[in-house]
Amino acid sequence: MREKVLRHVRAADEAQTVAEIAGATDVPSTTVRFHLHALAEDGLVEASPAPSDGPGRPSMLYRARPAMDPSGPRDFALLAHLLVDVLESVPDATERARRSGHVWGAERARSSTDALADLVGLLDEAGFAPERRAEGIRLNRCPFLEVARRRPGVTCAVHRGMIEGVLGAHDADLELLDLESFLAGDHCLATIRPLPPRR
Repeated sequence: MREKVLRHVRAADEAQTVAEIAGATDVPSTTVRFHLHALAEDGLVEASPAPSDGPGRPSMLYRARPAMDPSGPRDFALLAHLLVDVLESVPDATERARRSGHVWGAERARSSTDALADLVGLLDEAGFAPERRAEGIRLNRCPFLEVARRRPGVTCAVHRGMIEGVLGAHDADLELLDLESFLAGDHCLATIRPLPPRR
């Protein structure tokens, strides 16, 4: 129904009332009003009062605004696959991916908590289902699983950078020693250790 209302409003030569749109589309006025409100919120139509022809509240006139319709499905997985494919052809792809992840981690680090707790919290929010272990952090899920299986070098470099970014933002005496992928086929392991003493 939304598409039908939007198509009619876009095709109309001039602004129309709810009643006019309902009559032309054979959609009940209450349904038209509902969809027009949603379309206005999405910036696809605009409403203005009709010229007053006497006392009472004036009718609203609706016209289309030029804008892409934001409703409908998204396919971010396809975009991720395409971007990773392109990136992998770049000579320093893994380093670029790691730096991108580092920026993500550094920007999201929360100084109000300790580094490991913050890291686990952020990884959990990102969908990794992390668990703290003596040797570091076990990642039980990968929110980019299909891409990571296909292009682990680039994808896992992003994850490495994310972890390093959070730890670095806390200026913690901790470092990511290793990030092992798909251990036993069901998890990844981020091995974190104290930084060696500075000389």
